[in-house]
Formats: sequence, C-alpha cells, structure tokens
Amino acid sequence: MVQLRKVLLTIIFLTGFILKIAAQDNAIINKISFTGIDTLGKETLLKQMNTKARPFTGKMTFWKKSARFSSFTFEEDILKLKKYYQQNGFLDASIPYDIVPNKNNKKVNITIHIKKGNPVLIGEIKYLMQKNTETKKILDSITTIIPIQPGMLFQDEKIIAAEKLIREKFSKKGYPLVKVEKNIFLNEKLRVANINFTINTGNKSYFGRINLKGITLIDSTYIRKHIEIKKGDNFSQVKIEKTQEELFDMNLFRYVTIRAMMDSVEQDAIPISIHIKELPRWSLKVGAGYGTEDKVRTSILLKRLNFLGGGRTLIIKGEQSYFTPLSIESKFIQPDIWTKNLDLILNPYFSREREDSYKVDRLGTSVTLQKELSKKSAAYISYTFGKDNVDLSKSKSSLSIEEADKLNHNKSGITFGYNKNTTNDIFSPTKGWKYEGTLTYMGIGFNSQFHYYKIMTEIDYFQKLGKNVVFAGKLKTGVINPTQGDSQTPIEDRFLMGGALSLRGWGRNQISPINESGSKLGGNSMLESSAELRFPLYGIFSGTAFADLGNSWFNPWEFKPNQLNYDAGLGLRVKTPVGPIRVDVASPLFEGKFETQFFITIGHAF
Repeated sequence: MVQLRKVLLTIIFLTGFILKIAAQDNAIINKISFTGIDTLGKETLLKQMNTKARPFTGKMTFWKKSARFSSFTFEEDILKLKKYYQQNGFLDASIPYDIVPNKNNKKVNITIHIKKGNPVLIGEIKYLMQKNTETKKILDSITTIIPIQPGMLFQDEKIIAAEKLIREKFSKKGYPLVKVEKNIFLNEKLRVANINFTINTGNKSYFGRINLKGITLIDSTYIRKHIEIKKGDNFSQVKIEKTQEELFDMNLFRYVTIRAMMDSVEQDAIPISIHIKELPRWSLKVGAGYGTEDKVRTSILLKRLNFLGGGRTLIIKGEQSYFTPLSIESKFIQPDIWTKNLDLILNPYFSREREDSYKVDRLGTSVTLQKELSKKSAAYISYTFGKDNVDLSKSKSSLSIEEADKLNHNKSGITFGYNKNTTNDIFSPTKGWKYEGTLTYMGIGFNSQFHYYKIMTEIDYFQKLGKNVVFAGKLKTGVINPTQGDSQTPIEDRFLMGGALSLRGWGRNQISPINESGSKLGGNSMLESSAELRFPLYGIFSGTAFADLGNSWFNPWEFKPNQLNYDAGLGLRVKTPVGPIRVDVASPLFEGKFETQFFITIGHAF
C-alpha cells in the first residue's frame, strides 16, 4: 500500500511538472541563459539546441517570426545537451532548468543549469601493430600531431578524429588497405579511459596500370603530361587528388573522376581508372546588362577549345558600353609551351574609349608568358606593341606642335606581373587576401614616342568579424614616371579616380588634376584605400557600410596626405549566381555640402 502511494505521488508530481512546462507552449522565448558553464561555451551549447531565443534586434526584424516555446522541442534539447556533455567526457552530467514566464505568460526566460560532474580524462594510449622501419616512421609522425594526449579531456569527437588521422596517414603513404580498430577501457574509479588503437597496415601498395577513358578529341599524350601518378610508384591518395585537380584545371573537361580499383589488385598493384568528359569544342556566350556608369552594355564571347590540337584555346571577345563604345580582342593560348604550367598567350586587340577630356583608339598586340607558381599564385612577363590615336577635341587646352605630333603615337614596352589570391570565395570572400602588382617599362624600340615606367600595386584583405560580419579592406597605389629625358607621359595612361570601383562619393573618373581651363589631365601618382563592413540582412539580401579615401596627383611620386578626398556610404547586395548585384549610395566628406552618388553594377567594389 505504501509502495502504491509512492508511485501515485510520483505520477501526480511528474504530470503536474509536465503540465507546468506545457503551459508555456507558444510563448515568445525572450532569453536563454546558462549557469555552471566553463568548459563548453554558450554559443557551442546553443548550436546543439533547436529552441532559440528572440534575437537582440527583436521588433526591428518584424518580417521574421518570433521564436516560440515548445515543451516537446525543449525536452529534446535537454537530452541533446546531456548527451553532448557525455560525449565530451562528463558521463555524470545532469541539466536541470528554470522556465520563468512574465506576468501575462506571453514571454518566458529560460535558465539552464549545467551540473557536469567530474570529467573522464584520457589515460594511456597504445598503438598495436607489426612494425618495420617504414611503418614505424609513419606512426612516429602521427603521434606528434594526433589530437589526443594522456591527461586531456575524453571527447568522442577527438577520438574519432584520431582514428581517421591514422587511417589517412597510412593510406597516403602507400597503405590504402589499412584497417584501424579502437578499444576503450574505462576505469570509473579513477575517471580515466585507456585507448588501444590496433592497426593492420596490410601490404605496401603501388600504382598499377592507368586506364584513360572518355577521350574523343584531345590527344591523350597531352593529357598524360598532367597525370601525377605513374605505374609502379608508391600508391598515394594525395597524388590521385592532385591529378584530379590538375586535369580539371586544364579547363577542357566537364568532369574528371579518378577511381582506385581496389577489387582488382594484382601483386599489390592497384589499377587506376581515369574517366573524363570533354567540354564542347565551341561555346558562345552573349550578355547584356545595365549600370549607372556604363549605361547599357553588351558582350559576346566565342571560345574554341583544343584549337589546332594540343589543348590550345582560342577566345574572341567583344564588348560595348557608354565609356567603351567598342572593344574587340582575341586570345590564343598555347599551354605548357616549354614546361608544365607555362602558357604562351597571343593577344591582338582594338578598343575605342572615351573620357571627359579625351577619346582614344588603341590598336596593338601583346605576347605573354605566364607561369602558374601554385594554385593561388602566378607570374608573367608580357611584351606589348601598339598604336594609340588620341583625340583631345573635348579638352579646352591648347597644344604645341610637338604635343600635337604625339597624339598619334607608337608604344612598345614590357610588363612584369605577379598575383596571389588566398581568398575562400570568388564572388564574396569572407577571409584571405589578394595581391596584384605590375611593373611596366615603355619605350623599347619601334619608334616608341613615350618613355616611362609604371608601377601598380593593390592589396585586398578579408576577415570575418563574429558570426556573419565581414571586414573588407583595399589599398591601391600607382606611379607613372617619364624617363630618357621625356617631360610628360601619355594622357590615356594616367590615373583618373572616382566611381563605382573607386571613390564612390564622386562620379566616374571625376578626381584628377586639372589645367587652367578645367580639363582633366590625369595623375602620375595615385593612392586609394577603402574599408567595408559587410553584413547579412535577409535571405539573398545583404548590406554594407563603407568609407573610401584617395587622390591622384600630377607629379610622379607625389603623395600628399593633406590633399586626400574622403567619402562614406551604404550599400545593398543581392546574391546571384554570377556575383552580387550592387547598389551603393555615397557622399563626399568634409566638402562643406551634402551630395550623393548612386551606383548600380555587378560585383563587389573589390
């Protein structure tokens, strides 16, 4: 009878407790807080839960539904938290909580009390395997980087990671059939877990025959130059992955798959099957768009892959916009001309450009040798010969006979360039940096009328701040300096600043030294810097707050900080498959009046 009474009282208590929790269902979750946390952080714990508190912005984000309390979901979350603590070495963790409603029961504050108990630590770690000189060396290299050590907190995640690391290291060193088994021995009294890893490496394996499938047009000899794996070499998963990347980066294939035929091993030799699908030989892209600077712009791109065989590429490109009424160029790319990843690029071109002070027709060609130094960096040397016809009829300045003779002039010069990109995304990077630098010398023979050198450098930096905010910064400098006694540089190669990709508080190319008639001369020195905070808004929409500074000066190597121009503004970004649509509004600072510039274009400013 007494026992029955205890059971009934327990049932009544639990029922009342559950009803009390359920009574808060559908209330707005105002706040979730924790007590007793010191090992695992609050953000980490919140990620384990489906129950979410109302964001700090609250009513400001009126388009989002407020987080509502669900007793079922919350009980599931408590179980998840307890399991999460057990996985992280706290086997006796208990997690009581308090749910406190406001006066009208429309909102609740939740306090979760973490009582984790004594932790379980890692004790002795043993690696059981038949060793030879090579396998011992591999194992020794593993033990120096393995994520678990005696005395550390016992965490399931790190134990699994250690097992995976052992398997991967042996596989990459020629033992792809390795098997790893872990055994855990818990001493509850000492709160210590001893771990044994039993490693069966299997026999050392080698690459067997290499079968190339799917080729229809491209010469297999050319493709095999980019295959890192050779028959008889030690088996290496790293080489397989590198080969797949190398083949895909040739830009000739729709896909590349490489499979190690583990079911066809013969005398420790593993056959390799490489299956490729070629891209179409001809492709045509036509584009049209609108920007506040270029107005209506159109483009056409015709590409011919494997042109004349040997993986060569022919590209013909045409563009038209307000500031570039006509641009036509072609590129003939000869890959691996003398060595792998050294490309020869022949690039004839014609363009017609117009600015406020001049118009220019450019006709010429360049020959470039470009070397890929790594997947993230490249260097090149380029020789250019061309003829520029400059029209200064829009300018109000008068010209001497000597100056007029130079309006139509030959150019012959050489450019050295280097670029590196460590960012994590092409369109919207959140970390990493980009660098691009060029050094050009003009005036090498062929009756080149101008003699000068030009240096350009740009560094872009991206860093995530907190969870969703990204800081982006840019620093850009340039100098043009006449040589061999020349007194000036060609106006069409000088620096003009302002616009959607420059100082956004001014219109396109509106920042420039001017003459006595007010015509823009262009600068021989320039300095420009920008800073942006990029943050999400809702769905595909994000925003930015930015500031720009910079100026251009007429004299080479002239940088005057007291003459810098400043602007600030706000922007909206709309994510698309080809990059963000960008809307920016900016105004100059310290100019004594408020004037705005408005830009619509594609892609980030940098």
